[in-house]
Amino acid sequence: QKVYDKYACWCEKTTARKAAAITDAQEALRAYGQTILSLKGKVAMLSSEIEALAEGIEANKAAQEEATAIRQKENAAYMAETTETKTALAALEKAITVLVAGTSEAKKGGAALLQAKARATSAVRSAIATIPGSSGIAADKAAALAAFLEEGSESRYSPQSFTVQGILQDMYDTFASDLESATRDEATANMRFEELIAVKTVELKDMEAEKEKKEAEKAEAESRLADTQQMYDDTAAQKEADVVFFDETKAACEAKHEEWTLRSSLREEEIAGIVKALEILTSDEARELFASSIKAGKEVGASDAYDTGRDITPSFMQI
Repeated sequence: QKVYDKYACWCEKTTARKAAAITDAQEALRAYGQTILSLKGKVAMLSSEIEALAEGIEANKAAQEEATAIRQKENAAYMAETTETKTALAALEKAITVLVAGTSEAKKGGAALLQAKARATSAVRSAIATIPGSSGIAADKAAALAAFLEEGSESRYSPQSFTVQGILQDMYDTFASDLESATRDEATANMRFEELIAVKTVELKDMEAEKEKKEAEKAEAESRLADTQQMYDDTAAQKEADVVFFDETKAACEAKHEEWTLRSSLREEEIAGIVKALEILTSDEARELFASSIKAGKEVGASDAYDTGRDITPSFMQI
């Protein structure tokens, strides 16, 4: 009985401990499962944000490259235009200077006039040759220039020279004004470009920093997810082992309990039978029966060889 009681106590404590462990494991699995779902959602959200930031970074770089290419193209056009304009301005200025000087020389007449006219004609042709193709010359001005360049009488040189000086001066002023305007436009365009690049650079740095931060958060979340998943798997495996152990132990304990119950029942019946037999054997009727049976045996001639001379009734009574 003591051995069974110890075994029953062990069964009770062991199954209770395993049941508590299984319950704790179920609660832990629910907590791990919720954490896993939360971390998976966080990783997915961060992945989407990182992808959006990556696209924004690429778009920013592309915008800067495009703006830079446009600015370089505009600047190249400006440089080419200003080079032509400056060349034309220099030629016009030289032609005007020659014409002014030639007017004074022409008053001397003779060889001086011819030389002045030759120098002026050459200077005017050079100036006209440097005029940018995009800058057209009005028809009346073109006719006046053509007339000046033609061979004509010396008497017409001075009036034509003054006219050509006026035309060239107008062209000079126009080109100078255009150059100044183009320079202002170039400065404005360059300033806007620099402002745009400055803004884009700040935006790019911010996005790159944010992307780096998100990537670090994602890496941490993925690490926690892997650890939590491992703990979930370990806990699930331990729970499964505990369930198997609990079921096997419970079945063994129940089988032992049924065996012990049956054995105890049979033992109780056996003891009850012995007690009943003793009650029958020690009753007054049994004593009288035993006594009469012994005397009857002597009367029918039973051998006295085994008679010890002792009364055995008390022995039966003790039983």
